[in-house]
Amino acid sequence: MNRKAYLSVTKFFEQTKERYFLLFVISRVIPWIIAGIYGVICIFTAIAWPERLLRFAGVPLAAFLAVTGARILIRRQRPYETFDFTPITFQKEPKKGKSFPSRHTASAAVISMACLAFEPQLGVIVLGMAVLVAVSRILCGVHYISDVAAGFAFGIIVGIIGFYPIIF
Repeated sequence: MNRKAYLSVTKFFEQTKERYFLLFVISRVIPWIIAGIYGVICIFTAIAWPERLLRFAGVPLAAFLAVTGARILIRRQRPYETFDFTPITFQKEPKKGKSFPSRHTASAAVISMACLAFEPQLGVIVLGMAVLVAVSRILCGVHYISDVAAGFAFGIIVGIIGFYPIIF
């Protein structure tokens, strides 16, 4: 996407309260719902299958730390820094740099794999929510498509590797 495309998308969502609210829910509320579901799964796992808790806690944590490290090393500017526009961030001061890969997207994707290992139907729902989170990061103007694609792929791959014995 180029500057014109990002400006067009942000303008579209800022034109009405309903669109703005929808983007807020997708980009800010859904990640918290995913985190809450994951927290409940970890608690349930600790009680019902304590031998699996390390896997359920460790795989997403490892993905989070790896993505954080990659962002520090790569230091890619965010679209709004490159194209000089105001992103829709729902916070006072948007963050600078560290755009690649998208940590929100990677986290949501790997958690969806944890959910898939825990309960397949729940995993499919959370995977759909993870896709919404990924798309919202682009629509808000805080990530490039390649940022979220890399984050999503990384989260899915780490999740499949980490939860392989449970999923398959």
